[in-house]
Amino acid sequence: MGMAAGQARLLSITARLSDNEHNGQALSYSKQRLADETEQVNNDYLAALSATKLTVLTGFNGSVANYSDISYRLMTGFETVACGRQYVITNAKGEILVTKDQANAFEAGNGDLNIFLAELGYTQADIDNCTDDEAKVKIHEAWDKYFTSIGKTFDDVEHEEGNPAIEYGYTSFGNNTLYSGYATYTYNGKTQAINYEGSTKEQRELYDYAVAITTQFYCNGNYNPAGSTANIALQTANDVESGYIDYLKNIFNKMSSCGYYTEENENDTIKDDQWFEQQLKEGKLFLQYYSATEKDFVSTTISDDDSIQEVEDEREIALVESQYNQQLAALEKKDQQIDLELKKLDTEHNALQTEYESVKSVVDKNVEKSFSMFS
Repeated sequence: MGMAAGQARLLSITARLSDNEHNGQALSYSKQRLADETEQVNNDYLAALSATKLTVLTGFNGSVANYSDISYRLMTGFETVACGRQYVITNAKGEILVTKDQANAFEAGNGDLNIFLAELGYTQADIDNCTDDEAKVKIHEAWDKYFTSIGKTFDDVEHEEGNPAIEYGYTSFGNNTLYSGYATYTYNGKTQAINYEGSTKEQRELYDYAVAITTQFYCNGNYNPAGSTANIALQTANDVESGYIDYLKNIFNKMSSCGYYTEENENDTIKDDQWFEQQLKEGKLFLQYYSATEKDFVSTTISDDDSIQEVEDEREIALVESQYNQQLAALEKKDQQIDLELKKLDTEHNALQTEYESVKSVVDKNVEKSFSMFS
């Protein structure tokens, strides 16, 4: 091999050795990054093993308590929580979160409980199994209680012998649409609408009940919304589970006293259990339950309420474990590929190093021979 050719060959091998070492260093950095990623995946997996979910007591199987994943439906439904409490959900302002159906019913009633109930298909009237005469007696008694509560007795004229009795009824005053008129009383041939004149919650309840049974009797149990041609058959207190009307009344009273709001997209919010749970955990939604002692809703928390418990989230753990195994397998595959590349580079480096030594030896001898020739 000539001196020039030897020098050129030596430079070429040197360049290849340099490139080989650079590639090896780059692969070593990649291997280090893989190690960092593997550590992060392990940390995420360990953190996920502590994932929890909220569950609520929904019943008992013998002496064994049954818990279900928490949801808006369970927490606000009628007797859906085993402790028997009625819950509502509020925001930070204290406004109650209701369904759009409940909001529409409230707005249709414009503050009238009976219309609110009727819009939802219910009435608090309990005269289904009464004869007409029995129903009229109940109506009379209901109005007596209301008028007595506000201090209005008509001087008891309806009870005095020889005086004409006060008759109660329902009058549309020219409007033929059912349930768009008024409960009325008639005395001495003059019919007048009975407007609410009370100021307390108890007086309002007496008035609402009297209106309900009056309307139920004289409208034949049907409610015909203004502008509608279809009658809605109402379910009375006798037709539904005990306490259901009170359940709706409590919601109505809470909406009246504290305000209310709805979620625009119910499918992605109150019907999405994970969204609801996350809102509770993050303190964006709050729980209240109805206290018979306080006769109002009182605040509680997910940590203090005996009906709610936080448990290991098997769903999340199973999902994370599956993702962890997939990520780990992908990282191990990359690591194996890097190891193969490093092995190839090491073999190539050894071959280049051997060739470099051989060519360098030849070049050195040529240089030595050239110097001895011209010395």
